[in-house]
Amino acid sequence: MRVYSVAFIVREAWKGLTRARISTFAAIGIIAFMLVLLGIVGYSFGIVRNVFTGMSGQLEIVIYLKDNLRPEDKELLKNKIKEMEGVKEVVYVSKDEAWKRFKETFKGNKFVLEIIGKNPLPDSFEIKVEGSEYIESLAKTLMTLPGIKDIDVPLEIARRVNKLIGWVEFGGIVIVLVFIVVSLFVISNVIRLSFVSRIKELEIMQLVGATNFFIKGPFILEGILCGFFGGVIGTIVFNVLVFLFNKYILSGFPLFSGLTAYSTVNLSISLILFGMMVGGIGSVIFLERHLKR
Repeated sequence: MRVYSVAFIVREAWKGLTRARISTFAAIGIIAFMLVLLGIVGYSFGIVRNVFTGMSGQLEIVIYLKDNLRPEDKELLKNKIKEMEGVKEVVYVSKDEAWKRFKETFKGNKFVLEIIGKNPLPDSFEIKVEGSEYIESLAKTLMTLPGIKDIDVPLEIARRVNKLIGWVEFGGIVIVLVFIVVSLFVISNVIRLSFVSRIKELEIMQLVGATNFFIKGPFILEGILCGFFGGVIGTIVFNVLVFLFNKYILSGFPLFSGLTAYSTVNLSISLILFGMMVGGIGSVIFLERHLKR
């Protein structure tokens, strides 16, 4: 494409934006507002998902070993478990250590300790997993290993956590789809106003043989610019709100202390690019429907 063609498209796009200032400002404002909402929703979903992911990372499987296992067999079994996908850490707990923990838990209840008498607990491995999605597959694999007496698996909890994470992700997708539909409608109406004001000019351009891209280019660029300016303004407002939220609200809850550093950089860039993408697509959709080829 020649330089003067690019210059013409940029110039005409800017003229289109400044010609219908009220509708342009309204479109930019609406896009900015919706991007702020989208950013807040995305940030909230990120925090919630991190909470559930953190919870799933705290889940552990406990396998109880048979009494006749030799020390070298236990070490071999431990190394084999470490190599399994989804295993974060394997901790060996001897029967003496397990008995010590048990007595510490029931130190205020001597009746229970007297009834039990001697140590009935076996040696065990406490297996911490990387996420709840690994629990079920790991449990099936661990049950096939030799030397395993019993296994304690938080299977129901893992399934519930996975289900909650799935609902959070589904909710985020629905919100994004709603935003896309509304944004496309807004952008299309802005382009329509600019299109109507220049209908005669466009008809003349078509008659003299101007290409479709040469005619459509300024309108598509208008939509992209609306999305860009709306994205920049929305991102600034969003980051200010996140800063205030982290400083005055989120930091007061110890449960979320590890989440206040949740990065907004990628989300901010995504919002701007998303605004530009929606602006461009909205323009293309309108032009394909209303501009004769």
